[in-house]
Amino acid sequence: MPVSSSCALRLLPLICALLLCSACALMNPSPPPAPAIVTSEGIAPLPASGSESVLDTLGLVAYAASMQGKPYVSGGDSPALGFDCSGLVQHVFGAFDFSLPRNAASMAATLPSVPLADIRAADLLFFNTAGTPYSHVGIYLGDGRFVHAPSPRTGRVVISAVANTYWHGRLTAARRPAL
Repeated sequence: MPVSSSCALRLLPLICALLLCSACALMNPSPPPAPAIVTSEGIAPLPASGSESVLDTLGLVAYAASMQGKPYVSGGDSPALGFDCSGLVQHVFGAFDFSLPRNAASMAATLPSVPLADIRAADLLFFNTAGTPYSHVGIYLGDGRFVHAPSPRTGRVVISAVANTYWHGRLTAARRPAL
């Protein structure tokens, strides 16, 4: 049915008002939902600023994992030249303005202990690979995996499962740097 011109003129202000309101809604969108992380227990909101920073932890873990494949070099502490285990850990935490000692045993001696049953992402895991409890260190990534520079034999930084028979049998301690 055709619309008369007088009817269209009466609807014109209403249509303009609707268009104006929709344009305003686009100009001032509602705030995005609060950031959250997905865990095995469900979705958890990120802590408020001023509390422990999950974003720093997530960034640190992502950066640590990005070192996978970098060469193993005894005494190495940079992505360009390569890493040994403590050089990798020191470099990654240093990138987040957290200073750590240069060797695994010193790291273990200076950082607070964490029960192995309570480890979480960015914790340091220590292993007995040379007859001493803190002869090797890696960064726990979560989901049962850790990143480390194991040896000249592997020749590179790798991500390993904590449950791996070799590593699980040598796991001796965990420490939690305060991010």
